[in-house]
Amino acid sequence: LVGHTADVNQVTVSPNRGLVASCSDDRSIRLWDAETGHVMGTPLDGHTGWVWSVAFSPDGRHIVTGSGDKTIRVWSTETFTTVLGPLHGHTAYVYSVAYSPDGSRIVSGSADETIRVWDARTGDPILTLSGQTDCVYSVSYSPDGSRIVSGCNDGKIRIWDALTASGNSETSCL
Repeated sequence: LVGHTADVNQVTVSPNRGLVASCSDDRSIRLWDAETGHVMGTPLDGHTGWVWSVAFSPDGRHIVTGSGDKTIRVWSTETFTTVLGPLHGHTAYVYSVAYSPDGSRIVSGSADETIRVWDARTGDPILTLSGQTDCVYSVSYSPDGSRIVSGCNDGKIRIWDALTASGNSETSCL
C-alpha cells in the first residue's frame, strides 16, 4: 500500500476487516480498502506533528489518532473528516490510543508519563492515571473494559482499574 511519504508508525484493521488505517510521520492518516489495497477518500490531515497511533472504534465508524502535537483526534471513516478534537490535555507526544470495547471511552498514553481517559462522544476528560515513571508507549483495554493495561519505557507493564484509576498490579518486563 503506497501513499505515505514518511515512516509509517502504526497500522490497524477495522472490526469488519474491510478497512486498514495507517498513520505516519508525514502527519497524515490513510484509510485503505483491505481487499483491493486502494486508498479510500483523501488523506486525513489535521495533526501538526507526527501521528504515532491509530485505532478503530468497535463499530468501525470512527478512528482515533494520537500525535506528536500532543493532541488526540477522532475521525469519521465515512466522511474522512475530524468529528472530535483536537483533544488537549497531554503535555507531550501522544504515543498510543485505544477505544474501550463498548466504544464509549478512549484511552491515551503519552511521553508526559500519564494515561488519560476521554469520553468518546464529547471528548471530555474522565480520568488521569498517574504513576508511570517514563513515557507511556502502549495502552489497551481488557476485553470486558474493566481494566486498562499500559506499557512504559521504564520496563514495566501496569494494570489499572478503568473506573477508579487505581493501579493494582505491576509487572516488570523480562
